[in-house]
Amino acid sequence: MITIKEKRKTRIGEEFIFSLKAPISFSNAIRRIMISEVPTFAIEDVYIYENSSSMDDEILAHRLGLIPIKGKPLLENEVITFTLEKEGPCTVYSSDLKSENGEVAFKNIPIVKLGKGQRIQIECEAIPGIGKVHAKWQPCNAVYKQIADDEVEFFVETFGQMEAEEILEEAVKILKNKAESFLQQLEMIEQ
Repeated sequence: MITIKEKRKTRIGEEFIFSLKAPISFSNAIRRIMISEVPTFAIEDVYIYENSSSMDDEILAHRLGLIPIKGKPLLENEVITFTLEKEGPCTVYSSDLKSENGEVAFKNIPIVKLGKGQRIQIECEAIPGIGKVHAKWQPCNAVYKQIADDEVEFFVETFGQMEAEEILEEAVKILKNKAESFLQQLEMIEQ
């Protein structure tokens, strides 16, 4: 049984506190899946057509990859394309990333400062992935503490890609699918 205790917006997402009456092993499985197996979007492929800034292409691509992208992937091969074209002097922010099929979770993340005459022109693609592959796909941090026998209190902090309840629901679905798959494999062994 899940009891929601608190939910509040923060500057980087949400804080979500709930208690769960379940064995510790089950609670830990949910926590691990929330962090490492719930799919989210992150910028993976960056095409730099022009970069006369003082930042190396590789660092610029890395910074773009760490910007949280809103949305829950519906298809495995779904792609969100962003473009960025800016000329200095200015600071380039995540809000400068333009897309017809997606959006960044936070508009105020600085990417690079451009001096007079400096320019960047970039196209990048956000694809679905999981935190087990790279931390840029982690939708949250999750910890818990035991408050009674077979009862824990979770503290979940999201990064803006998805709502906390949505992350929890996805984690439960993933765990259910894993359990069903395991049972099917056991049945095949018994035959």
